[in-house]
Amino acid sequence: MPVQSYKVGPGTLELGEVGTPTDFSCQFTDIALEPSKDSEDAMNVLCGDQIPGDVTYAWTLKGTLVQSLEDTGITLYTLANQGKTVPFRFIPKTGANGFSGSVVIDPTKIGGPVRATAVADFEWSVVGNPVLVPPPVGP
Repeated sequence: MPVQSYKVGPGTLELGEVGTPTDFSCQFTDIALEPSKDSEDAMNVLCGDQIPGDVTYAWTLKGTLVQSLEDTGITLYTLANQGKTVPFRFIPKTGANGFSGSVVIDPTKIGGPVRATAVADFEWSVVGNPVLVPPPVGP
């Protein structure tokens, strides 16, 4: 099979209730859904076998965003929604598969180096697993 790849963007990141989400796509310079794995050690038993340890996965939506202090901007959104669980829809590449789910919003830093575009790293916990969203079908 030949190599398959994609470049992130242009894409979409929407936060908020289905039907009335806010599109913050232009505020992100780096964004990814990232899994982490937690596995328990296997247990050895007398006969030489092993009982496998439990494995659990957790997901985060993380990256870097361009801060915005406007009333409808991402920075004030994170302040107004801190600790809340909100729906998200993330499409890394327009026309390709995307993902949806819910994230717990943590506020981002405000400010940074003087005379530079203010950016902030963020990491929001995904509740459960992200759900695959196939691309639209048709012209």
